Amino acid sequence: MRTAHRFTATAALACAAALGLGLTGCSASGPFADLTGSEVADKSVDTLRGAASLTVSGKLWEDGKPLELNMAVSKSGECRGTIAGQDGSFEMLRASEFVFIKADESFYRSQMKDLPKAEADEAVKQLAGHWLKSKASDADSKDLASLCDLDELLKEFDDSKGAEKGEVTSVDGHKALTLTTKTDEGTETLQVATEGKPYLLKASITGKEPAEISFSGFDKPVNTEAPTGKDVIDADQLG
Repeated sequence: MRTAHRFTATAALACAAALGLGLTGCSASGPFADLTGSEVADKSVDTLRGAASLTVSGKLWEDGKPLELNMAVSKSGECRGTIAGQDGSFEMLRASEFVFIKADESFYRSQMKDLPKAEADEAVKQLAGHWLKSKASDADSKDLASLCDLDELLKEFDDSKGAEKGEVTSVDGHKALTLTTKTDEGTETLQVATEGKPYLLKASITGKEPAEISFSGFDKPVNTEAPTGKDVIDADQLG
């Protein structure tokens, strides 16, 4: 990827040559005038990665089903938030080496649909509405723990080839430059803050599985106070 310095130098040489021929129209204007759309997109994702923490929220699809999430994630791998979908919802917390989830009955029913009814009923009665504690390193917890990996969450936004600059709009009161990219799935739209740090503020894609994700709460501490007491069930103690 070209650096801003190289891009500026190339643009300056091109304009100088054009002026020598009596041409006009080479003056750059607007936010990030010295960067291409793809470079702005890359810069915005890099800026997100530099945050100590952030909140990611919105709607997306997973395995053909819609999901809503609101998750505060820290660079150190801690997180707290909620995920809800057609198969139920749950709260989640990762603190140190432990993962805690508090899921509703619908969620557990969807996970135990292959069990005999009596066995499923007993498990749901025991677990629903309580915090289930497990080690983040456990095989059954690794997928959940990955939701707290900021770098992993942002990998989806690393490919910005072909992004084109558009208009400046507003995202939650912050001015943002619109970037669009045509993909096989649909049109991807990114909105990048033009004031202060160039954070990616919002991302969306159209198509069969549309999604819309917002980023906020930059550098705000994540509440990782772990639940205690009778409301907590240790997964290692389950039969």
